[in-house]
Amino acid sequence: MKNLGCLLLLMVSLQAQAESAEDIVKGVEKSLSPGDFIVTYELVNRRLDGTIVAYEVDFQIKDIDHAHGIFQKPEREKGREVLRVHDALWTYMPDVGRAIRIADRDSFAGGDFSNADIMRPDWTAHYKAQMAKETPKQWIIDMIAGDTEAAYAKMRLWVDRETHMPMQQHFFDSSGTLLKQCRYGAITRYDTLQRPARLHMENVLTGQATDMRILRLSAGQKFSDARFSVDNLGK
Repeated sequence: MKNLGCLLLLMVSLQAQAESAEDIVKGVEKSLSPGDFIVTYELVNRRLDGTIVAYEVDFQIKDIDHAHGIFQKPEREKGREVLRVHDALWTYMPDVGRAIRIADRDSFAGGDFSNADIMRPDWTAHYKAQMAKETPKQWIIDMIAGDTEAAYAKMRLWVDRETHMPMQQHFFDSSGTLLKQCRYGAITRYDTLQRPARLHMENVLTGQATDMRILRLSAGQKFSDARFSVDNLGK
């Protein structure tokens, strides 16, 4: 019995080592952006004055470094494009007629998600992950920014131990002030993929919020490299 107890302790220890904070976060990244898929997002911005504005954006996502989106709604935004190529983010607006660099921390579509929240779910490239707390049902992981270009100084992520899916996320500035909090909805299957279908982002400072949901998602797609060229925006 003593040997069996030691063996069980060893197995638990090895499992804990295998499930490092970085490994867990990388698994979440893969579930949110597995590559080679098409997705249509609806984003609904809810303002304090009662204004509600809905956006619909079609994304083609080749891999973690290449994503292209085109706005379909509202009508005034139709044809606007956004592009990620490695660490650079761009937008193209038809009425301007040229591509413009945009920052990670800038608002996406005037709402409470940042450009990085939508187009750069590669947190381990810019944040150091460390385990803050473990419970029987959750991992709670802190991610500390490794450079000043990151959208936030710190993020805290709650991950379900059974599904390895994100449950909620908090975003902080360099002084430790809570800026925003995101709640992830129920897990939904799309083709061979599973991921949260809805996200609710609340700006703690303003009290405003944006809801994002997946309207359509199709996996196993192939894209031309030309689609992810800045020179081809607007064409």
